This record gives sequence, C-alpha cells and structure tokens, in this order.
Amino acid sequence: MDTDEWERADLYDPESPEADERLALLEYLTARGATLEAMVAAHRQGGLPSLAGDLVLGARSAISVEEMAERSGVPVERAERVLLANGLSVSADTMLPSGLVGLMASFEQGAAILGEEAILAFSRALGAAATNIAEAAVALFYAELGPGTEREGTTELARAQVAEAATLAFTNVPDVLSRLLLAQFDRATHRAYSARGWSAPGVGAGAAGGAGEVVALGFVDLVGSTSWAEGLSLRDQSLALSRFESAAWSSAVTAGGRVVKMIGDEVFFAAPTADTACRIGLEVCRAAALDPLLPPGRGAVGLGLVVPREGDYFGPLVNQVSRLVKVAPPDGLVVTEAAAAALPAGQWFTEELAPQQLRGVEQPVRVFAARTRAADRT
Repeated sequence: MDTDEWERADLYDPESPEADERLALLEYLTARGATLEAMVAAHRQGGLPSLAGDLVLGARSAISVEEMAERSGVPVERAERVLLANGLSVSADTMLPSGLVGLMASFEQGAAILGEEAILAFSRALGAAATNIAEAAVALFYAELGPGTEREGTTELARAQVAEAATLAFTNVPDVLSRLLLAQFDRATHRAYSARGWSAPGVGAGAAGGAGEVVALGFVDLVGSTSWAEGLSLRDQSLALSRFESAAWSSAVTAGGRVVKMIGDEVFFAAPTADTACRIGLEVCRAAALDPLLPPGRGAVGLGLVVPREGDYFGPLVNQVSRLVKVAPPDGLVVTEAAAAALPAGQWFTEELAPQQLRGVEQPVRVFAARTRAADRT
C-alpha cells in the first residue's frame, strides 16, 4: 500500500520505532472506511485508535438547526428551545443528526395533550437521562479499558479493536433501554394508581391541587464520609461507593420501592408504605456495615404529601427527612411522627427521642428511633 499520503499528513513516519505499529493501525482503519480527513482530525485530538469506535456508528446525515426547524414546520427559536431542554446546546454552525427531526413532532404531540411547559420539563428529564447514560458509558470505558488500565491494549491496533468492540456493545443500549423504559413505565403507572388513584372531578385534590401524592421517603447517608474518603485511593473510594449504590438499588427494587437519586454518599429513595421504606433503609445500613471499606450508614424515613416532578419529589417532607438523617445513630434509623404511627406495631418498635429543631422548620419536630421486633429478639 502507498504510504506517501499518510506521511504527508503526518500520520506515518517510516523512520519511527513505532512505524510498524502505526502502519497496522492505519491499514485497519482504512479497511473499515476511515477517510484521510477523519484520521487527521482524530490524530490531532490524540485519539487515532478511538476512531475505530466512531466508525462503528457509521456516517450520519447532518442538518442545520434552520433546516430541522423548516422540516418540522416550527420557528427556529422554538426548535432551539426544545433542543436545549433535551440537553443539546446549539449555535449558528451546529449540525444535528437528521433523525432529530422526529423529536419536534413528538414534542408538539405531547405539548398539545399536556401543555408546553409540562413537556419542556419532561424533555429535561429525558435529556438528563440520555446525558447520564452516555456519560456513564464513556466513563465505564475509560475506567476499565482506557489509557492506563490493564486492558487498554499494548499496541495502537489493539486499542483500536478495544474501542471498536466497546462501541459495538453500546449500540445495543438504545434497544435495551426502550424495552426497559416500557417495563418501568408499566411499574410506575401501577405505583401511581396505588398512591393517587382516580377520584370524582374536584374531589380529593388535596393541598397540592391534585398534583401531590402520599408516599414514604427515605435517606441513608454514610457517617463521616469526608474523613473516610481522605484515607482511600480514588479508585477504592469509587468502587466502595459503587457497592453502596448497588446495595441501595437492589434493596429498594426488591422491596417494591425505588431509588430516586444518589446525592454523593447519600441515597434518596421512595416506597409505597412506611414499613417498606424503613426496611429498605435498614437493609442499606446493613449492607454498609458488612462492606469491608464503607463507613457505617444511618437512615431517616418520613411519610406524607409530596409533589412528584420529573422523577423527583419536592415539598417540606423531603427537606425534613433529609435533615433528620443526621440525627440517626450509626447503623440506625429514625422516623417522623407520621411514619412511626403507620408502622405495624407487631413488627416494629419505636422510641420517641428528644424533639429536633431543624434548619428551615419553625417548630421542633417529633422524631422516633425505629427498629424491627425481630432485631430486639436477636
């Protein structure tokens, strides 16, 4: 093969000790359809082997924001607003995948049913989820297969093959995600029916004007996590926190609740009943206690009216429970007055503690330590 063109583009130096290695990479990329321009651009960015992963995605037709708006039949400003809500920042020279034209049709359909502002809020949830999935995939690659890892590959060609294999695996994610999304939508719908149900028009709207639901919320955080983290390498800390997140996820899903979000070293979860939420909290604390590196966990659970929005919850109860978690002892659980009253007496033992003055709450809050009757017998 004639290598003159690669030499002129500064992609290949026949006098370099790594000439054979680079030649193998260039031939591999060319065989997979890489153009000279694409290889030069990747080389300038210091990621020529990673171009093999980009080639898996193939050439994608791109259009301007103006063309997207014209095809969708909407003003450019409206298209830009929708794209931004979905996590895509655009400028005058931004080129977008042509497939995003369908995004505007979906937005307009949803806005006609539920209102523009509501669908913009939902778009932000979609954008955040897509961003997090993409960032998680890239972070996973670099943590396990990227530069400096044991499995990155000893040659440029090996690194290119690793990037290609990883990207091929990622192309399965959209199909898997669509199936998971429908399954989770079904579960979320049934949870909402149980928590809120349907009533006659104007009946049962409550203080939240129909937007609220009664739910049990819980927080578990790690005691002394700041000083704990200072004594670990970043990798050990990351792996330990990953185990903490995994334990929280498994405990919540198995019990019939869900993890709302992770906040650093703290998990925020929801459940249909106080009993379920408390069992999740204690199980997460137990997992932390059994872990060889994690510090102890402590939890708090409350029950009451909240406002669900974009997969999250808002309202005074959220603030109250998030602050009560600092009152709990290591490996222990505290609950609000409403949660304590809702716990099955035959299964739980509660003990009232001193009232707590919480930041942002005018009156002292009644708080109870909670443990299972089974724990008292052991």
